[in-house]
Amino acid sequence: SSELSTEDQKIKAAAYCRVSTDSDDQENSFLAQVKYYSDYIGSREDMILVDIYADEGISGTTDYRRASFMKMIQDALSGKIDLILTKSISRFGRNTMDVLKNVRLLRDNNVAVLFVENNLNTLDTKTSEMLLTTLSAVAQQESEKISEHVKLGLQMKMNRGELIGFNRCYG
Repeated sequence: SSELSTEDQKIKAAAYCRVSTDSDDQENSFLAQVKYYSDYIGSREDMILVDIYADEGISGTTDYRRASFMKMIQDALSGKIDLILTKSISRFGRNTMDVLKNVRLLRDNNVAVLFVENNLNTLDTKTSEMLLTTLSAVAQQESEKISEHVKLGLQMKMNRGELIGFNRCYG
């Protein structure tokens, strides 16, 4: 039927929402995000809503702690999703290296991420390259900063005469 072929041609869109705490304020923010994406995707003739994935009260610093996020990535890789909408890069993840890894993984599987606040679409060639270059630079800077802090901390311990690598002497 023609109805089926029209549905097949629609962009399979999903949204990802995350709030960092489970306070009442954040709960309102979370519900507002869910409503925004439901209304936005629902109003588009070229899109069909697959799902809204959401993590509440969970830090965005590590992927594995965000069950809905990981399910969304798996659904995207299995062909259930063509486009993921999310508010901003910081909503998608706080760790730049993880954001970069996931954006590249999705892009390599022809799944776009649209960062709504910045109007950045990762499948838009010009935008994508700029975004990935910027994210790579920030990830490199974060990595160097962490390394610098670790080295400084070790140096300060050595200067204080503290043992490094173990807590107590045996024997």
